[in-house]
Amino acid sequence: MAMTPLTPLDVQRMKFATKMRGYDPREVEDFLVLVAEELAQRIGQVEKLERESKYYRQRIEEAEEREHQLQQTLLRAQKVADEITANARREAELMVREAESVADRVVHQAVEQTTRIESRIQELRTMRKELQHKFRNTIDLFQRILEAEMEEERAPSSGNVVQLPRKKREA
Repeated sequence: MAMTPLTPLDVQRMKFATKMRGYDPREVEDFLVLVAEELAQRIGQVEKLERESKYYRQRIEEAEEREHQLQQTLLRAQKVADEITANARREAELMVREAESVADRVVHQAVEQTTRIESRIQELRTMRKELQHKFRNTIDLFQRILEAEMEEERAPSSGNVVQLPRKKREA
């Protein structure tokens, strides 16, 4: 036979048969009232504790769910941070390679330009020497002509043709 839980009302309604030499009915009723009040108080406390327990279990479940969500968010954030770092590293390496390539091209162009300039300087020096040589020859020619004319003026006019002195060749 299953027993149902005892309630304070059950205790208050409880009636005992009277017998000789039995208990004082007034004391029994007073005791039953005390037991009923105590039982009601204890049941109230149990219900209150059950409500609090349910509330705190719910709060714990919510906190655990928030913790799980935070962990998932942190994992996603870490993954995104790792991807950003990897992308930044790849971009930096690409930029370094491009900068090295540009630097190599610039150095190569500078070397080529330097070679062209040095070649042009050499050509100009050669041209200058040639011009100096031609100018010297022209000056020498004018000097011989001038000396011939001066000799001609000094010499009596005899009709003789004066020959120009020959220039000594320089090696």
